Amino acid sequence: MTPAFARPLVHGHAVAVAITADDERHNHPDERAAAARFGPSRAAEYLAGRRALRHAIAAVAAPTRTPIGADVRGAPAVPAGVVGSISHKGALAIAVAALDDGWTLGVDLERQAPRTLDLRRKVLTADEQAALAGATDDAIRRAVVRAFSIKEAVYKAIDPFLRRYVGFLEVALEDTATGVRVVAPAAWGLDIEAAVVAHDDYWIATARARRGSALTVGK
Repeated sequence: MTPAFARPLVHGHAVAVAITADDERHNHPDERAAAARFGPSRAAEYLAGRRALRHAIAAVAAPTRTPIGADVRGAPAVPAGVVGSISHKGALAIAVAALDDGWTLGVDLERQAPRTLDLRRKVLTADEQAALAGATDDAIRRAVVRAFSIKEAVYKAIDPFLRRYVGFLEVALEDTATGVRVVAPAAWGLDIEAAVVAHDDYWIATARARRGSALTVGK
């Protein structure tokens, strides 16, 4: 199985694979058994994501032959010593893995093209909307997709700590000269970092989180 692409990112190593049933033979039997409870499309995504994650883990640590299952929240259950996250969009599944140094990890993959529906009030806080004042409608919709992707990655990274649904308006993003600043409630007690890169016509967003230190940004 040849990955669609592989590249290092600031928070780990990313590998993307095509979502195709033809490659299911590369999955562990336990993964195929777990996927059997889904419909065909979801099963193909589930298995492709695990193939991608297996490649990503091999890029940062020893290759693993053990099945990659899912925890009670649906996140991939990775071997000890590494952290990882999976996302799907269209015909691609992407995974990012890193050595476990105390940070959790999240990834999201989105097409850069603006959505048909105007989601700015669902995805952007009032301050985030104000920062886009004067931009064209197309530019705003593209910015919404980018913010959506970053926040999705953030929510995956913080889920092991909060263990609950987090709404899009619970965190805010600020672009800086060095990247993306995540503004989260101080009560969470978390350090959160996020980044986003363009790859072809996709956004690849990653985030990581850990129990708070002097770096915590609150609101």
